[in-house]
Amino acid sequence: MNTYEATATVSDGNGQLLFYTNSENIWNRNNQVMVNGANLGGHQSASQGTIAVQNSGNAQQYYVFVVDGAENQLAGGLKYNLVDMSRQGGLGEVINRRVQVSSGQLTEKLTTVPHANGRDTWILVHGWQTNTFYAYLLTYSGLQPTPVVTNIGSVHSGGSGTYSNSNSVGYMRVSPNGSKLAVGIRENQFELFDFNPATGQLSNYIQLADTYRSYAVAFSPDSRFLYGTNLNYLQVYQFDLQAGSASAIANSGVVVASTTDNAGGLQLGPDGKLYVSVYNSPYLAVINNPNVRGTGCGFQANAVYLGGKLAQIGLPNFPASRAAPALGIIDFTNTLACAGSPMTFTGTSTVLLNDAVVTWNFGDLASGSANTATGLTATHTFATAGTYRVALSISQASGSMGGGLIRSVTVEPSPRAQLGRDTTLCGSQLLLNAGVQPAGTTYRYRWQDGSTAATFLARATGTYSVTVTSAAGCTSTASRHVTFGLAPVAGLPASITACAFNVVLIPGPQPAGTTYRWQDGSMAATYLAQTSGRYRVTITSPQGCSTTDSVRVTLNAAGPPPRLPADTTVCGATSVLLRPGGQPAGTTYLWQDGSTNPTYLVQSSGTYTVRATTPLGCTATASSRVQLGQAPLVQLRADTLVCPNAVWTLRTNPQPAGTLYRWQDGSTGATYVAHGPGQYLVEVRAATTGCLATATLRAAPLDCPVVIPNIITPNGDPQNEFFVLKGLTPSDWSLRIFDRWGRQVYDRAKYDNGWNAPGQAAGLYYYLLSNPATGERHQGWVEVVRGS
Repeated sequence: MNTYEATATVSDGNGQLLFYTNSENIWNRNNQVMVNGANLGGHQSASQGTIAVQNSGNAQQYYVFVVDGAENQLAGGLKYNLVDMSRQGGLGEVINRRVQVSSGQLTEKLTTVPHANGRDTWILVHGWQTNTFYAYLLTYSGLQPTPVVTNIGSVHSGGSGTYSNSNSVGYMRVSPNGSKLAVGIRENQFELFDFNPATGQLSNYIQLADTYRSYAVAFSPDSRFLYGTNLNYLQVYQFDLQAGSASAIANSGVVVASTTDNAGGLQLGPDGKLYVSVYNSPYLAVINNPNVRGTGCGFQANAVYLGGKLAQIGLPNFPASRAAPALGIIDFTNTLACAGSPMTFTGTSTVLLNDAVVTWNFGDLASGSANTATGLTATHTFATAGTYRVALSISQASGSMGGGLIRSVTVEPSPRAQLGRDTTLCGSQLLLNAGVQPAGTTYRYRWQDGSTAATFLARATGTYSVTVTSAAGCTSTASRHVTFGLAPVAGLPASITACAFNVVLIPGPQPAGTTYRWQDGSMAATYLAQTSGRYRVTITSPQGCSTTDSVRVTLNAAGPPPRLPADTTVCGATSVLLRPGGQPAGTTYLWQDGSTNPTYLVQSSGTYTVRATTPLGCTATASSRVQLGQAPLVQLRADTLVCPNAVWTLRTNPQPAGTLYRWQDGSTGATYVAHGPGQYLVEVRAATTGCLATATLRAAPLDCPVVIPNIITPNGDPQNEFFVLKGLTPSDWSLRIFDRWGRQVYDRAKYDNGWNAPGQAAGLYYYLLSNPATGERHQGWVEVVRGS
């Protein structure tokens, strides 16, 4: 990122980049400007032009605060832009942009201080041409609109530059213990104040040494030493805040390092080292031991190589960390626990004042009022596994002192032992499994016999149990009674042969409560077989044991029953010959009119019946209804030539009322709207007889001009709204659209002239038309113009 001063970055808990900003734009982790992330309202030349603070009420959101630069006469005031990292597939999106917090002129100084409650955050800025500090409180419910105002210290005004306002330049930082705040005024001095993180107010102003071109400030990790950089004299200063009186502190400044060019930003890293930006250097400098007095702090000039890039004078502006509070809380410990089990938290302390108030916030908003507690020892039950940000804060009842500590606490999932319901089954063994356990920890298993495998093979009737224990010591126990049983005996014969046309199948005697399931899903104890074939039944005992048996049934063994055609309509004929189907020799027939021939000639519409009798005396009857009729006469217009994008209507010659139509695409209207060349077919069915006839028409392509637009104006009027193909049949073509970066924004296999750049910005786009049938391709560009 090319920025002179203003910069802030945000990473996740694993150190993976989420986004970064120069106060004017926000880029996502793919180095693309975030959606709605342009023109934030800040200035990349503001010394602390931007800072990003996580939303305590929604861990997926970040407030990106920005201030304006001296080059723009500090006109923009204080704004914020709200980033939601759950949007755009995890790349983030600015959902609230350029929200104005303060419209008055402010200096280029912008920092944060953790509130004494360990949860909220102060956003600090300084007025221009005043000595006023403004502290805005950011809580889980949002930014409070009214700041805490403190008038203290020197008036920030004047200086060199185009607009004589360079004294607006410099840094403002809070000490790690939250009790001190320092300011650098570019053409003036460094200043030191006491800060109350419980009230947001400043006190006890100390003017430090006047070092022309004072710029950045930062504290040592133990909050004892203040460091400051000097732009013109290429120096790094150190002040001892434990030197004694105010004058002793002011006069304790010593030069601990000199740089090769302007000494710019200072930033305390999580490794306890202070990093220094040196103008136009390919390296960052570092102070390796910032808790050491004087040059023993270990300044190293070329410490971090920037990979061929050049530093300017800014470094990322990070929110102040939540250090141990000043009233004596050093740390806290907690017991291991699982979701749903109480976890005990114990704060450790040195000297705790009598009127100190110790407060816990467990970062578990879903627990409601139980999310907070007081006292050095507290318990909390997390309903859901996960990682929580637990905050321990301390303050005096008077509110004059305070601090806090935030730490991530992992709550493991509770084990879930599950063996299933008590069951009875057939067989001699069953593999029992304790069930799938939540991911994120390890588990131990112990079965009723002391074995510790994740599964157990049951081989006898009895009750089986397992206890699952998580790494945190949480347990879950389950049990299951297993009964092994014997399968029933069905008792069906191997086969049945009968002259009849049906037979009742009856399995052998079974105990009460037995269930049956035949091959067709029926569940009666008996089954009526009406055709020859194999029949199957599954019998299940009351204990759940089952067996399957089958029987082959042969009906009317002397010959098959007679069969006539199903009720039918015969078109275009005046007679139909009915045949009852093959029968054994000697079979006799009796038709509805008393005739006895093996066949029957139908010469008029009606119902015809035949009774067949085999030599063994098996009889069966069949009937069929026959409708004689004529197919309709159907005609379409003659074959023709049409343009690829022509739309025209097809209709048949006149047909009687009630006639049914079906076109080649399944539509059933009397007419058909054709689109372009092709072969069109219609089926016409007479309403009275059901007789069917067809007609076809071939429309060959006519060589018509092809027109592909190079501009569309999707602005809501009816003119030039869509990307419309002329001289081509759109559905014959696939269309792909790309933006100027080669990112595909549209893809349709059968185009319908319906693209109007929805959700896309104005500009040039590139298209690729492909005809999969012919292999033809058209490619080019089209301009999208909006707002006209």
